[in-house]
Amino acid sequence: MRLINSIIGTAGHIDHGKTALVKALTGEDCDRLEEEKKRGITIDIGFARLNLEDGQVVGVVDAPGHLSFIHNMLAGTSGIDIAMLVVAADDSVMPQTVEHLAILELMGVCRGVVALTKCDLVDRETLELAKEDVARLIKHSSLSGATIIPCSSATGEGIDTLKKELASLAHQTKKSSGQKYFRMPVDRVFSVKGYGAVVTGSVMCGEIKVDERVAIIPGGGDARVRGIQNHGETAPASAAGNRTALNLAGVGRESVRRGRVVCHRAIANGFRSFVAQVICHKSSPHNIAHAKSYMLHIHTAETLCRVYLESETGIKPGERCFAQIRFEEPVQINYGDRFVIRTSSAKHTLGGGLALFPGGPLLWRRGIKRGKGKWTALLNSEREGALSIVAERPWGVLVDEIVSLFNLRQQGIRSLLKEMEGVGTFEYKGDEYIYVKEEGERILQNIENAITRFHKENGAATGIEESRLMKTFALENMEERLAGYWIRRAISSGKALYNGSFIQLPGRKARFSQEDEAIKNKIILAYKEGGLTPPKIATLHRDLELPKSAAATIVRALIASGDLVPITPDYALYKDVFREAKEKLLREVRRSGSVDTATYRDLMGIGRKAAIEILEYLDKTGVTKRVDNKGTRKLK
Repeated sequence: MRLINSIIGTAGHIDHGKTALVKALTGEDCDRLEEEKKRGITIDIGFARLNLEDGQVVGVVDAPGHLSFIHNMLAGTSGIDIAMLVVAADDSVMPQTVEHLAILELMGVCRGVVALTKCDLVDRETLELAKEDVARLIKHSSLSGATIIPCSSATGEGIDTLKKELASLAHQTKKSSGQKYFRMPVDRVFSVKGYGAVVTGSVMCGEIKVDERVAIIPGGGDARVRGIQNHGETAPASAAGNRTALNLAGVGRESVRRGRVVCHRAIANGFRSFVAQVICHKSSPHNIAHAKSYMLHIHTAETLCRVYLESETGIKPGERCFAQIRFEEPVQINYGDRFVIRTSSAKHTLGGGLALFPGGPLLWRRGIKRGKGKWTALLNSEREGALSIVAERPWGVLVDEIVSLFNLRQQGIRSLLKEMEGVGTFEYKGDEYIYVKEEGERILQNIENAITRFHKENGAATGIEESRLMKTFALENMEERLAGYWIRRAISSGKALYNGSFIQLPGRKARFSQEDEAIKNKIILAYKEGGLTPPKIATLHRDLELPKSAAATIVRALIASGDLVPITPDYALYKDVFREAKEKLLREVRRSGSVDTATYRDLMGIGRKAAIEILEYLDKTGVTKRVDNKGTRKLK
């Protein structure tokens, strides 16, 4: 079986012969429910496969036409590529003909054919009048220019012509699945004894293979794909545009239902809101009001929502604006998804639109208006939308954010990056980021300027602490993780360097005022005279009766210059004292092969605590290594 990756869906008023027409085309009866057969009407969506003359197969979704079952029609419409609008010649255009056509427009279906059914029941004049009615209806719609084909399921008239037109449209609408991750909204769930849960749907994008793992959004966890069927035949894989059944291992039937989405785990995000362009359809009987409750239909899901428009006065039929749509239960949404809005009583279709930005903070009218530039960019194209998102945080946006928004695999994200002028990427702590190159240069210059300014204002200071540098203008708007990246990039580019735990400019030397010079000399003298038992750093200012902040700054400068050696945060030795302590240890190790803590303590004439601290510092700096629990050291 050779599949064409596109799906045909029926639309039209009740009793206009949609199901009979599908049977005439495919040989399959889509009415599977006992109630459907009993009442003679389609209640839920049905499925069939259409075998084309060239041996290829395309999927068909048959939708109910009754007003009460439009929610089911919408579930079926979510995955179709080609519309077969069915109009009975003896009835002509009816209310659900108009409503279904509006839904097709709102769902972005722009390829299709009109099947003028029951042509055997009318005379030529009535048939021509029906043709004229249909032509007027579709003239300014998304199906403008669609071929109108008179046909009869009873006599077979026009069926071959209709099949050829559908084949032509199917060949024109093949879907590519290479750049997107797999997504399939669930429209039917059942169990098979010995196999477990089976879900069916129209694959929106991407591809799936047996044994791959998938997520079920919302709240269904994840599962392994145990088996795949395309149009009723077992297959190793499925792709965009196929009618597919997945046998899922690891979940029960109760974990999945219509309205959920089976998708790749890279895009397993459920959102409770999204920003969209909302359209009040020209055929709507009512305006769409600001902050009012409506019924939202997206994919195969339906849920109550509230629509917050940028316009407080609402939008009239034929108008559009940006809005944030909010709802209670999470829904798997990506950029570009289509949706329909109906009255909360489900009596009328009002409009719909295009999802632009899932999630994010809750927005009111001012927030929606402030973001208008971003929403417009997203409306124009993926490239412009991605650029607008990176422009908001030019120092770095996670590539995973762009992947989640646009549903892009590695190939897709690389293609998008090539289209985005002036951006680059970097990796940091296992994540990849997109940034604006010009902004990156500006950040590095700002970091250098911030350190220079600090040195001018704090002449005796060694350098600036990283945490303090992060709070300067250069980095104040960034999350800490990315500020850390740009500091390290400034260091690797030679604009700054680490000096112990401080950051300074290359070649920087502390400059002391006359008063600070006197304090420095007093501290050095205290450490020279103190030998191996000098003042503690924490109490130095009290011991020497010095200003606390000045003493701390100058000790840091002396550590940075190498005059003091920081054995621990509170214990430092003058450089000559430390050199002698190290040389004595080296002579003893060379003489006896090793030295333990007690021996070194006695050798230096100091307490056990000080001896341990000096030995551990020598271990840390690579001079010695500890070899047993007695504190014995050997040369490293």
